Amino acid sequence: MAFGIAAHQPTKAFDRSKIDAVGDSYTRWMAGRAELIRRACAGLRLAADARVLDVAAGDGTLSNMVARLTGGRLICHDLDGRECGRAASSAFPAVRGDVRALPFRAAGADLTIAFEIIEHLQPWEASSFVAELARVTRPGGALILSTPNRYSLQSFRGLARYLRDGTVWNANDQTHAQLYSLRSLTRLMSSEFVVERVLGYYLIPDMRGRASRWTYRISEGGPLPALSHKLMIVARRPG
Repeated sequence: MAFGIAAHQPTKAFDRSKIDAVGDSYTRWMAGRAELIRRACAGLRLAADARVLDVAAGDGTLSNMVARLTGGRLICHDLDGRECGRAASSAFPAVRGDVRALPFRAAGADLTIAFEIIEHLQPWEASSFVAELARVTRPGGALILSTPNRYSLQSFRGLARYLRDGTVWNANDQTHAQLYSLRSLTRLMSSEFVVERVLGYYLIPDMRGRASRWTYRISEGGPLPALSHKLMIVARRPG
């Protein structure tokens, strides 16, 4: 199986004004998300022949960012053949398959990525999915996983709307099957991994489309990640 090499790019200092300066909320959200990934990758340095596997990678855009920040060879995976095709068209090797039975050999990845996928699985599938992530990650290898937070400040706004008109809050995606709090997520991951770092992103929701200096905040440690909309953990497989 061929792997494309992505050269390491040093992490740049974060300038919040660059996020605040861009216009629409989606652009600001994506700029902050990119910075969140840069922070999560800080300290993860891989050899040029190390393998970076992104599970449910989509078109590989974020996968490539992680590979460029950490070094190593990137391979993308997704259930959707069209997404695999888009990744391949950008010269990212891509394999089609189901996250519940990953089509990769055991201990083949030095770094495994799982952005925004675990919340799409049914609760009874989560443990076996985490076991699959551990299976494909080498002992001592790293995992970066992200998911919406069940108990964020934004979810409390969703609860208020539910009480008002019955609209169920599902982190703005009808395909989400199960949301996790920071506590439940770390408990789930600890069955196979050692959680080393926890980051949070998007703290205080915008009000009527107006963001505050706390809206696109990225936090690590302390109480703020547990209240943020986006949770990101950096973990390591024991061994």
